Amino acid sequence: MMTSMLKKVISVLLLLLCAIGAFSEDIPEPVTTYSNAEGYNTHGQISLFATKEKIDAVLWNFADFENWLLDGLTRDSPEAKKLTCTLNNMEYLPEENQFRIYFSLNFWFLRNWENSIKFSINPMDDGTEGIKLDVVKESRIKKIIDTLTYTISIEHQGDKATLYYTGQCKLRGIAARFFTLNLYKKNIEWYIRTFANNFINKLKNQDLIFFASRD
Repeated sequence: MMTSMLKKVISVLLLLLCAIGAFSEDIPEPVTTYSNAEGYNTHGQISLFATKEKIDAVLWNFADFENWLLDGLTRDSPEAKKLTCTLNNMEYLPEENQFRIYFSLNFWFLRNWENSIKFSINPMDDGTEGIKLDVVKESRIKKIIDTLTYTISIEHQGDKATLYYTGQCKLRGIAARFFTLNLYKKNIEWYIRTFANNFINKLKNQDLIFFASRD
């Protein structure tokens, strides 16, 4: 018959194994739809166990994003090479409260064409806790992007948190004709899953959380 201590050890090991599996596989799939009026819309949510203070220390530390957010997303990554667009680097611009993202396009006629895009960081429109990232429409951007907005909002219930995310993108010109729904989904949903894994790993490496079950 198992001793009480042995049962506890086995229980802890099983919990760790379940948590490790959840980190790599159990992030709920995002959902992407398309309409002529609004373009592409992506949304989803991630649930995890962590205190508000510990999540805030990572999620709102914008200057540190460049050290972890794009892991696995650059063109050096074998998986990223299969995508139409790879995200090579980013920087936080504190004076402007903006992110600048450096990327490469991998169309057959624009192999490894490099450029950058800026996003302003704004509070949520409805007053909930979170941020809204709006593309800065510089002249070259206006030619291909009508709207591009991402939001992250968060709800806390004790030590459990739920992060809700949305992405809305409406393209113009040749970009709108080139990006089919399937191609857009292939790119954006892969980015989101990688971002989520990177965020979870950032917290995990600080011994803060284990991933919660799907809602």
